[in-house]
Amino acid sequence: MMDYIWKEWLEISRGKAFWFFLILIIATSLSVFLNTKGLPPDHGFEVFLLTLFEMDTYVIPLLCLFFASFSIIQEKELRTLIMILAKNDSYGQFLWKKSLAVQFISMAAFIIWYFILMIPVKFLFSFHLSHFFYFLLAIVIMILIFNQIGIFLGSVCGTKVQLIGANIFTLFFFIYLYDFVLLYFLPKVTYENVKLFSFIYFLHPLHTLRFYLETSLGTFSLDYLSRMMAKFFSFSPSILIVINIMVWGMMIFFASVLCYRKGEQG
Repeated sequence: MMDYIWKEWLEISRGKAFWFFLILIIATSLSVFLNTKGLPPDHGFEVFLLTLFEMDTYVIPLLCLFFASFSIIQEKELRTLIMILAKNDSYGQFLWKKSLAVQFISMAAFIIWYFILMIPVKFLFSFHLSHFFYFLLAIVIMILIFNQIGIFLGSVCGTKVQLIGANIFTLFFFIYLYDFVLLYFLPKVTYENVKLFSFIYFLHPLHTLRFYLETSLGTFSLDYLSRMMAKFFSFSPSILIVINIMVWGMMIFFASVLCYRKGEQG
């Protein structure tokens, strides 16, 4: 397993794109910090975390999709996948080890940076360790889900051109298209079917993670809601997270194995 992690790190660190995206993450985080440092110390920390999370929802999916998917397509183009499979490893075993390596490196990079970022933040706001870990958990789950989707795209695409198109469409789907479709059905939502609409709404991982973080930080209260809204928010954030991990993590992994076309291994 460590061989996969070390190999993945060498491949990623040699590319300029990884460092460019890492600098982008650092720059956006610092810009959020500079724009929120004037907030009151008592409640500024929670606002800072939520604002940082909102910025990350545009950057992290982009970073994870491209790097995870290109790590798979590169194995095909360099023909290292054929050598790995020739050692009696199945594609499922390869994908499992590859997924763990990609997830470990991605999560480690973000976790290390956010711990560094918290050093100046701690001197400006009332720092709550539990709130920071809620934020960190939301980021880790976001990385896990979009890495796994990227690995799926790398498995089913045969060329980099196809892969770039698939990544762009996936980003468009999660950031814009999903909500546009829900807006179309919104006028048809009634008290009888609002729970079904809520379940579909929270199948979007970014919606679920935002809901989880806001309720965990205490910035969104579930008290004093109308009957309609109370039914809409009747699902537990923790259960919704588990469902999203199962759908976008576990099921996508098995789909990656099933949809892999052996004729494109080379």
